[in-house]
Amino acid sequence: MITHHFTGNIKSDVKSLLWAHGKDKTYDHVKAVAETSIVIAEQYGLDKEVCELGGYLHDISAVVSPDDMMAYAIQEKWHIDEAEKKFPFLLHQRISRVIAEEDFGVTDQRVLSAVQHHTTLKPDPSPYDMVVFVADKLAWDGCGEAPFYKDVKSALVQSLEAACLAYQKYIVSHKIILHPHKWFEESYHWLQSHPIIRSHP
Repeated sequence: MITHHFTGNIKSDVKSLLWAHGKDKTYDHVKAVAETSIVIAEQYGLDKEVCELGGYLHDISAVVSPDDMMAYAIQEKWHIDEAEKKFPFLLHQRISRVIAEEDFGVTDQRVLSAVQHHTTLKPDPSPYDMVVFVADKLAWDGCGEAPFYKDVKSALVQSLEAACLAYQKYIVSHKIILHPHKWFEESYHWLQSHPIIRSHP
């Protein structure tokens, strides 16, 4: 999907690709998300490499413009959510998966799913989906500490599900969703209606 010289070392290739496109701040963010993902993986006994790669790759589509994302989605005949039609940059999680798979050669479905759903999550998410989702929020790229940081961090002591739900509840209650995405709504309802089953070890 993109033109770049890849060495096969995903972490260094992510850095060189983002830097080549002037996305230094994006690299700092994905590095922070990867490092946060490792910490959460250790907390929950998950595969640290899977979580780390999900962190590094989740925003790799920063090298693609929203207009080009939309053009690609139309070309590939994707179902485009109403939220994505209004705000094409929301396609970035799906485009990041394409780049991870096609350009970086990632085949591990745990990594690819975590990348594809890091913004909206999805119903019945895997632990890896939730790790990258939560890490992305804790290591957000806004100014200062995220307003929901303490809520999410506190809930993470209980479970991954509780941490995901804490973030979703915050942005819903504070009305800071640009436009509701189907996957977000479905995951939000799923988390509310299912017991928190993966407790802290």
